[in-house]
Parts: sequence; C-alpha cells; structure tokens
Amino acid sequence: MNKRLKSRLNGLLALVSYTASRLRSLDMRVCLSDADHDWTQINTCFQQLETTHLQNLRVEIVTFHERTSSPHRTFLIPQMANQLGTLSLSNITPDLSSLSTLSSIKSLTISSKWFWDSPYKTLIQVLNASYSLEELTLTRTAALTYGPRRSPSSLPTIPSVNLPLLRHFTLKNVENDFVALLLTNVIAPELDGFVLEQTEGLNAADPNLRFAWDQIPSSPSFHSVVSLDIDIHLAVVAHKDQLAVFLAKLFPNVKRVCTPWKTGRQFVQAWTSHWTPITAPNAVGRVSSWPELREMVLTGQDRVACSKNCPTLLEDICQLLQTREKHGLPPFDLLHFEVCESVKTWEGYPVACHRLRQLLSGPKALDIVFLEEEDSSEWCSK
Repeated sequence: MNKRLKSRLNGLLALVSYTASRLRSLDMRVCLSDADHDWTQINTCFQQLETTHLQNLRVEIVTFHERTSSPHRTFLIPQMANQLGTLSLSNITPDLSSLSTLSSIKSLTISSKWFWDSPYKTLIQVLNASYSLEELTLTRTAALTYGPRRSPSSLPTIPSVNLPLLRHFTLKNVENDFVALLLTNVIAPELDGFVLEQTEGLNAADPNLRFAWDQIPSSPSFHSVVSLDIDIHLAVVAHKDQLAVFLAKLFPNVKRVCTPWKTGRQFVQAWTSHWTPITAPNAVGRVSSWPELREMVLTGQDRVACSKNCPTLLEDICQLLQTREKHGLPPFDLLHFEVCESVKTWEGYPVACHRLRQLLSGPKALDIVFLEEEDSSEWCSK
C-alpha cells in the first residue's frame, strides 16, 4: 500500500476508534492491497475498540491488484461486541471461536471464498451457538469444484442444527455436500422463507461427478416454509427430476415459488408428473407436489427466455395447472412471468394466455411483464 493510501487507512481507523464507544451501527468498506500487514492492522484496531453499544456491524474488504491466490483473511469479532444483533462480513472469514460467543445475533451474513474450507463440524458448532438467529445468509464467492460422485452415506456425521427462531435462510453457490448437510440436519420450526442459488450448478455435466440427490432423505421436512426462491443451473436436463422431487418433498407446504426461466422451464414438467399419495381418511386419489401452491413467479433476469423457449414453457405451465385442477387442487392466485416482446409473434400466444386465465383464480391472476427491447434484443436471437 502506498503512503497516500496508508495515511488514509490510518485516518479511517483512528476515526473508527474515536467514535466506536458511541456507535450503534458501523458499516465499513476498505480497499486493500495483498499485503497481510494492512489486514493485521485492521484486525488489531477492531480488537481494541470499545463497542459496548454496537448492534450492527458490516465489514467488506475489496482487494486491488489481487494475486491469483489472495491471502486468507480471518476477522476477529471485537471482544466487547457480545450484544451484536446484525453481522455482515464480505470477502473475509470470521474467526469461528469468536463468532460462537455471539449468542444474541439475529442476522448473520457471510460472503467468502475461504469460509467453506473450515471443518463442517466447526461450522455446525457455530450455528448451534447462534440460537437467536432469525436470518442466515451463507455465500461462497469462489467457483465451485466437483469431486467424485458421492452418496449421502459418505457425508460426515454431524449433530442436528437447532435454530428455533430462524425465519429466513439463504444459501448461495455453496458446495453440494454442505447444502445436503444443512438441509437434512437443520431444525428450524419457524422458517418460512428459503432461498437456494447455485449458479455454478448443483449437477455436474459428468454423471460420475453429480451429487446423488435421489439418495438424500427428505425428512425431517421444513413444513413451515411457505416461500421458496430457486435459482439453479441444471447442467443435465435429463436428471432434473431427482432434484425437483427432493425440493418438493423437503418443502411440502410451499405457497409461493420464485425462479428464473432457466430453472423453471426445467422444473415445471417434473412438478407436473410427480405425485405423492395422501393418507387422509377422506382423501381421494393422489395429490401433486405442493398442494398449497398459490403463486408462481418466473423471472427473465438471466436472459435465457426468448420466443423459442416461451411457447414450450407456457404450454408446460398450462399442463401443470390442468393436472392440478384434475386432482381437485385450487387454482393459482398469481402467475407472474417476464418475457420478451417477440413472444407476441407466436401464433399460439393468444390461445395460451386465454387457457392460462381460465385455469387461474381470476383474470387479474395472470401478470405478464414484457421486457424492454434493449433488455431482450440481445438474447432473443440466441
């Protein structure tokens, strides 16, 4: 770090030290070189802070001129910050021993390329110590790597994770192993919203590398979850069913599903064809995945929907709604999707929209958003 930036860092840390005892919230974004001594200086400063009133802490590290292998930076939670309610760390890893003392924390966000190198059992111990958690977001910023195909029996044995107050849970780009461990070991009776984003793919293209989702037990299920956001890249369309069915079993009472086109178009058919027997005394026949589902939102933010794909998905959605109606399930209250303007040129578009409106709870239940030309022209031609 050059002298000019060094002086700015010193001034910033001096300001933080001077005001820390009166702060309730601290949001700090620091740009560093690769030099480890700069990070050591920041860590030392935080350890010496008087943070008796600090309730919200956000620290983000931005590295410039980063080497191929950047240093692994571990953040020591201030010793006097036991009353923290919100903690957000970006591009750094919390010291797990110091994090486990924050029993009062309600919102925890960790975004790091190194956090997942820690032993599974250590991570689980930290989560079990955070019994006041209401919101949990875990993100891996490095590219996912795939090892040999593994079955659930090969995963490490860990204790259950008890998070009695957790309401919102987000996993982004986390390895399959850790996703499976958390989803099959977390006990969160108040959880109502779950977000799973795996842009690197939950299934590798090579069958020998894919995770054996069909062998993972889906019990105990998250019966309290009513909102599910899924953004998954499925490299192998032929193997979409096992993951789609796994999610439907794990979250049986979902009322709202939000997913990009690229995921939704691969899952809709699986959710249509998968049926689970019901055992209620007065039940007739079988019930489809998510009998409580009332809202489906399909976004076009990933620029994969176009006039070539929209007709197929619209027809698949019609089939899904018809199948649910056939089995006595209530219609959707909302079907929202984003499409490009060119879908209007498809000759079957008016008929498809008419069919959808008939299968929904009312004419206003169908919400179609047409993307602007500058947003869609680039990917409509793909």
